[in-house]
Amino acid sequence: MIDLGLARIGRLLQHTPQTWKAIHVAGTNGKGSICAYLSAMLRASGVDSARFTSPHLIDRWDCIVVNEKPVSESMFRDAENEIRQRDAEERLGATEFELLTATAFEILEKLKVEVGVIEVGLGGKLDATNVLKHKTVTVIAKIGLDHQSFLGNTIEEIALQKAGIMRPGVPCVVDGSNQPSVLKVIEDHAKEVGAELHYPAIPSALDALSEAGLEPHQIQNLACAHLALRLARPEDKRSLGDLLPLIRQLEWPGRLQKFDMHKITGRQQEVLLDGAHNTQSAEVLAAYVQKHFRSRGQLVTWVLAATQGKDMDGIFGLLLQPGDQVAAVRFDPVDGMPWVKATEPAELLRVAGRLGIEPSAQYNGGDDVKSALIWASEIAGDKPLVIAGSLYLYDLDSTMHQPNHLVIVCGHAIWQGGPKNGWDEAEWLIESYKQGETPTFIGHIKAGVKIVASDNRATLVFSGYHNLAIANAYFGLLSTSPHLPSQILLEERALDSYYNILFSLIAFWRAHTVLPERLTIVSHAFKRTRLVDAHCAAIGLPLERVAFVGINPPAVDSLQKGGGSGSGVASVLGSGEKAEAMQGVQLAAGQWVGDPHGVGEELARKRRGRNCWGVDQRIFVSEEERRRAGVSTRVLDDGSEALVESMRHLWEV
Repeated sequence: MIDLGLARIGRLLQHTPQTWKAIHVAGTNGKGSICAYLSAMLRASGVDSARFTSPHLIDRWDCIVVNEKPVSESMFRDAENEIRQRDAEERLGATEFELLTATAFEILEKLKVEVGVIEVGLGGKLDATNVLKHKTVTVIAKIGLDHQSFLGNTIEEIALQKAGIMRPGVPCVVDGSNQPSVLKVIEDHAKEVGAELHYPAIPSALDALSEAGLEPHQIQNLACAHLALRLARPEDKRSLGDLLPLIRQLEWPGRLQKFDMHKITGRQQEVLLDGAHNTQSAEVLAAYVQKHFRSRGQLVTWVLAATQGKDMDGIFGLLLQPGDQVAAVRFDPVDGMPWVKATEPAELLRVAGRLGIEPSAQYNGGDDVKSALIWASEIAGDKPLVIAGSLYLYDLDSTMHQPNHLVIVCGHAIWQGGPKNGWDEAEWLIESYKQGETPTFIGHIKAGVKIVASDNRATLVFSGYHNLAIANAYFGLLSTSPHLPSQILLEERALDSYYNILFSLIAFWRAHTVLPERLTIVSHAFKRTRLVDAHCAAIGLPLERVAFVGINPPAVDSLQKGGGSGSGVASVLGSGEKAEAMQGVQLAAGQWVGDPHGVGEELARKRRGRNCWGVDQRIFVSEEERRRAGVSTRVLDDGSEALVESMRHLWEV
């Protein structure tokens, strides 16, 4: 939900001093670009700086950029957990955006940056970012009608909300291309507050900037950013012409962005990606399309999505023309922004129909964005293709940004079903020496599900256990991650830990046609050496890309806390089955060192002994699949298949 106000965020940050200086940027359109220009200029000046913008485009932590690099996931989650704990302890009930803003400010404070470039989330006066303590410059970009239900029904009412970021004695840069009634509101408020207004002049390097491919609105945003930089750092005397080499390198994602879609659809030509989500940004996109496409007599194919509540007739009326072709889609739920809802594709196509788009030139992609992109690519041919209507269309991790993270939960027993959903050990088919460990198995499952629920580029492969996760409704995570089931695969053929890893890896490749960029393994902590150092190394996974989550049974944890290993296992656990099992683990680890792919008689014999169901142990289902994978294998006498060499070369391509 959206609940504007500063009380909750103020309490969340009451112990965060905010020692850094802030440049605060508000507006309807262009504020994100201004922030990007500013942070790039600051970085080029050698200033330790950070940028906080919203919404995120891929992962939630990519909205916080420090010295032009997104913060790490681990840093983000550590700070976020700290903020959420404060929220819970003080029972504040903070909104998701307030929690995100507090997380960003906490990170900037921990990193001791000198300057923070902060984009307003919604409005200005009551936006969570307006708790900034040390503003050095404020910026008001182009203002238009948007979010009327929160900010006001007229552009003047909206302008007053945006002007609420001004502070006494703090200079404010204003986009002078705003309409006169908007400028009047801003000027009146500046007098009331005691803020001095500054309007950027037409850049002296206008011709050079135009020749560099910048559109008029981009030059206006750039001029605002440059003036804000000069006000924040008077010692920086560089002109826009001096900054031109830097400007040429910048690309603001989702804004007139050229995008290569070849890996998704096979299309050779680039597509244009723009998050035009209101009439003002649609005017800019329409002008670009007219100049670069329609002026050459080309019709346009569109892939469109939109947030509920937007002026679809106004936006599409500017973009679409009779003869165009339109695919409509529904974007996925936005992580951390549950109030954002997608408009149904059928409604978008009804609007397109009223604007003269023939039924034969329409395609309802539902929530299958990839099918819409394929349709659009095929019907467009070599003619222009534009993806537009919402910034949230950029966050298509399952399509534009394929899954890149494999999470494996290794199975150790079989849940046979039952009313206790696995919490009663009588429901399990389990070896006697594993008795008492079923809560640990459930812990493994929960850990894997939690990792994937927080990473929409992850795929979880259960080597066993999937039915137990379903029975427990994914442990309450479906409400925040409704697409979680689509991120989970089941691998049912592995008969030892080596094949847990290898078969899961192949399952990921088979589903996504690429290998994962990184891997997380969830298992017993005491199996880390075997699973990572032995199996992952033998298969060829770069170990710097492998993470391990280890959860031990309580008895083993007690053993390790006592410092025992080797003969210590027996001394702590006695001569029972668990002690023998732990000694067996150590023995097996040694066997895998000597036989990395498990093809020798001893390990192969164990695998055959477990295969009472006659499960197919081949890695690939066909010779064609094996050839496509580019992996050398050999089939053993027992019908199983093994790697001939490491697969590491596949990650080095």
